[in-house]
Amino acid sequence: MERFGELLSESIDVTMRQVFGESASELIFRLMERQVSLKRREVGEKIEAFEAYLKRLVGSEVAKIVLAISLKGLCAELRREYEEIEKYFWLLDALYEVKFRLLAPSLKEERSVCN
Repeated sequence: MERFGELLSESIDVTMRQVFGESASELIFRLMERQVSLKRREVGEKIEAFEAYLKRLVGSEVAKIVLAISLKGLCAELRREYEEIEKYFWLLDALYEVKFRLLAPSLKEERSVCN
């Protein structure tokens, strides 16, 4: 779950920069840390506190937009990670299949010797 919080924090950070720009997003994160003691890296694990602060600061509609874009970014990142993992497992499956094919003839020979 910790990794999910990190990914969500990163996605929110990227979205904040896209929506507000570099300077304004840095200001928002600094104000958030001072006013509600919420650090940027904690945002993904304390999403309710972040949402409440952002609503107070920029309004409900803008906060919803930021969160929606962040979630889309997070889904894209998770899909990429899943595809990388899937490729890795595909490679392992292929290796096991090759190994099985190489061992299968010797297994047949063992059975015929034993019978």
